Amino acid sequence: MSRFFNDYNQYLGAQRCCNLNTQGPIGPQGPTGPVIIGPRGNTGPTGASFTGPTGRGCRGDTGPAGSFPVPTSATGTIGVVSYNGSKYYYDSTKTFVINHPTDSAKLLVHGCLEGPEAGVYYRGKEEIINDEYVEVVLPHYVEQLAKDFTVQITPIYSGKIVTLNASEVEQNKFRVYGTNTKFHWLVHGKRRDIEVEPDKDTVDVKGSGPYLYI
Repeated sequence: MSRFFNDYNQYLGAQRCCNLNTQGPIGPQGPTGPVIIGPRGNTGPTGASFTGPTGRGCRGDTGPAGSFPVPTSATGTIGVVSYNGSKYYYDSTKTFVINHPTDSAKLLVHGCLEGPEAGVYYRGKEEIINDEYVEVVLPHYVEQLAKDFTVQITPIYSGKIVTLNASEVEQNKFRVYGTNTKFHWLVHGKRRDIEVEPDKDTVDVKGSGPYLYI
């Protein structure tokens, strides 16, 4: 022992024995976060203590942090995730991407319209010219494709307020009654029913991520 140290413990401390002897094992990697937009996962726990031959303990390095991979949909747009306390769920808009019509440096992202039915629509513009009615004719196949039609009419203002009324859709056509005016019309139909709230144990859900289907 050197004459510059008062006792053996002081000598051991000066030699930094933790750097000279075996270091404790590296802590395990932190848990990987669920697929969600957000911060990185938690840092792994510190490595376990290890007692070297000199009697001084050395701790291993801190484990690497877990990660939160960022989800993307099939079109490359980021999904939105919600958490109910135990599981994460996608709540993503079904999107498609087209070139921007006026800015070549941008894309245009549109989302799909959703509803609790498999629906179809038809729309157009017409005019009453006999101060009584006009008949609107839909494609000849409409009533073979869909049912439960609804008709919506929007008069086009031309200096006076008018009231228009529509008949039911029958034999692929309907009438709009009122005084002379132009108007827009919109017809919705139901192509088929959808079971909106099925029990989980009665259906086979296919797909992955936000694009699930039955």
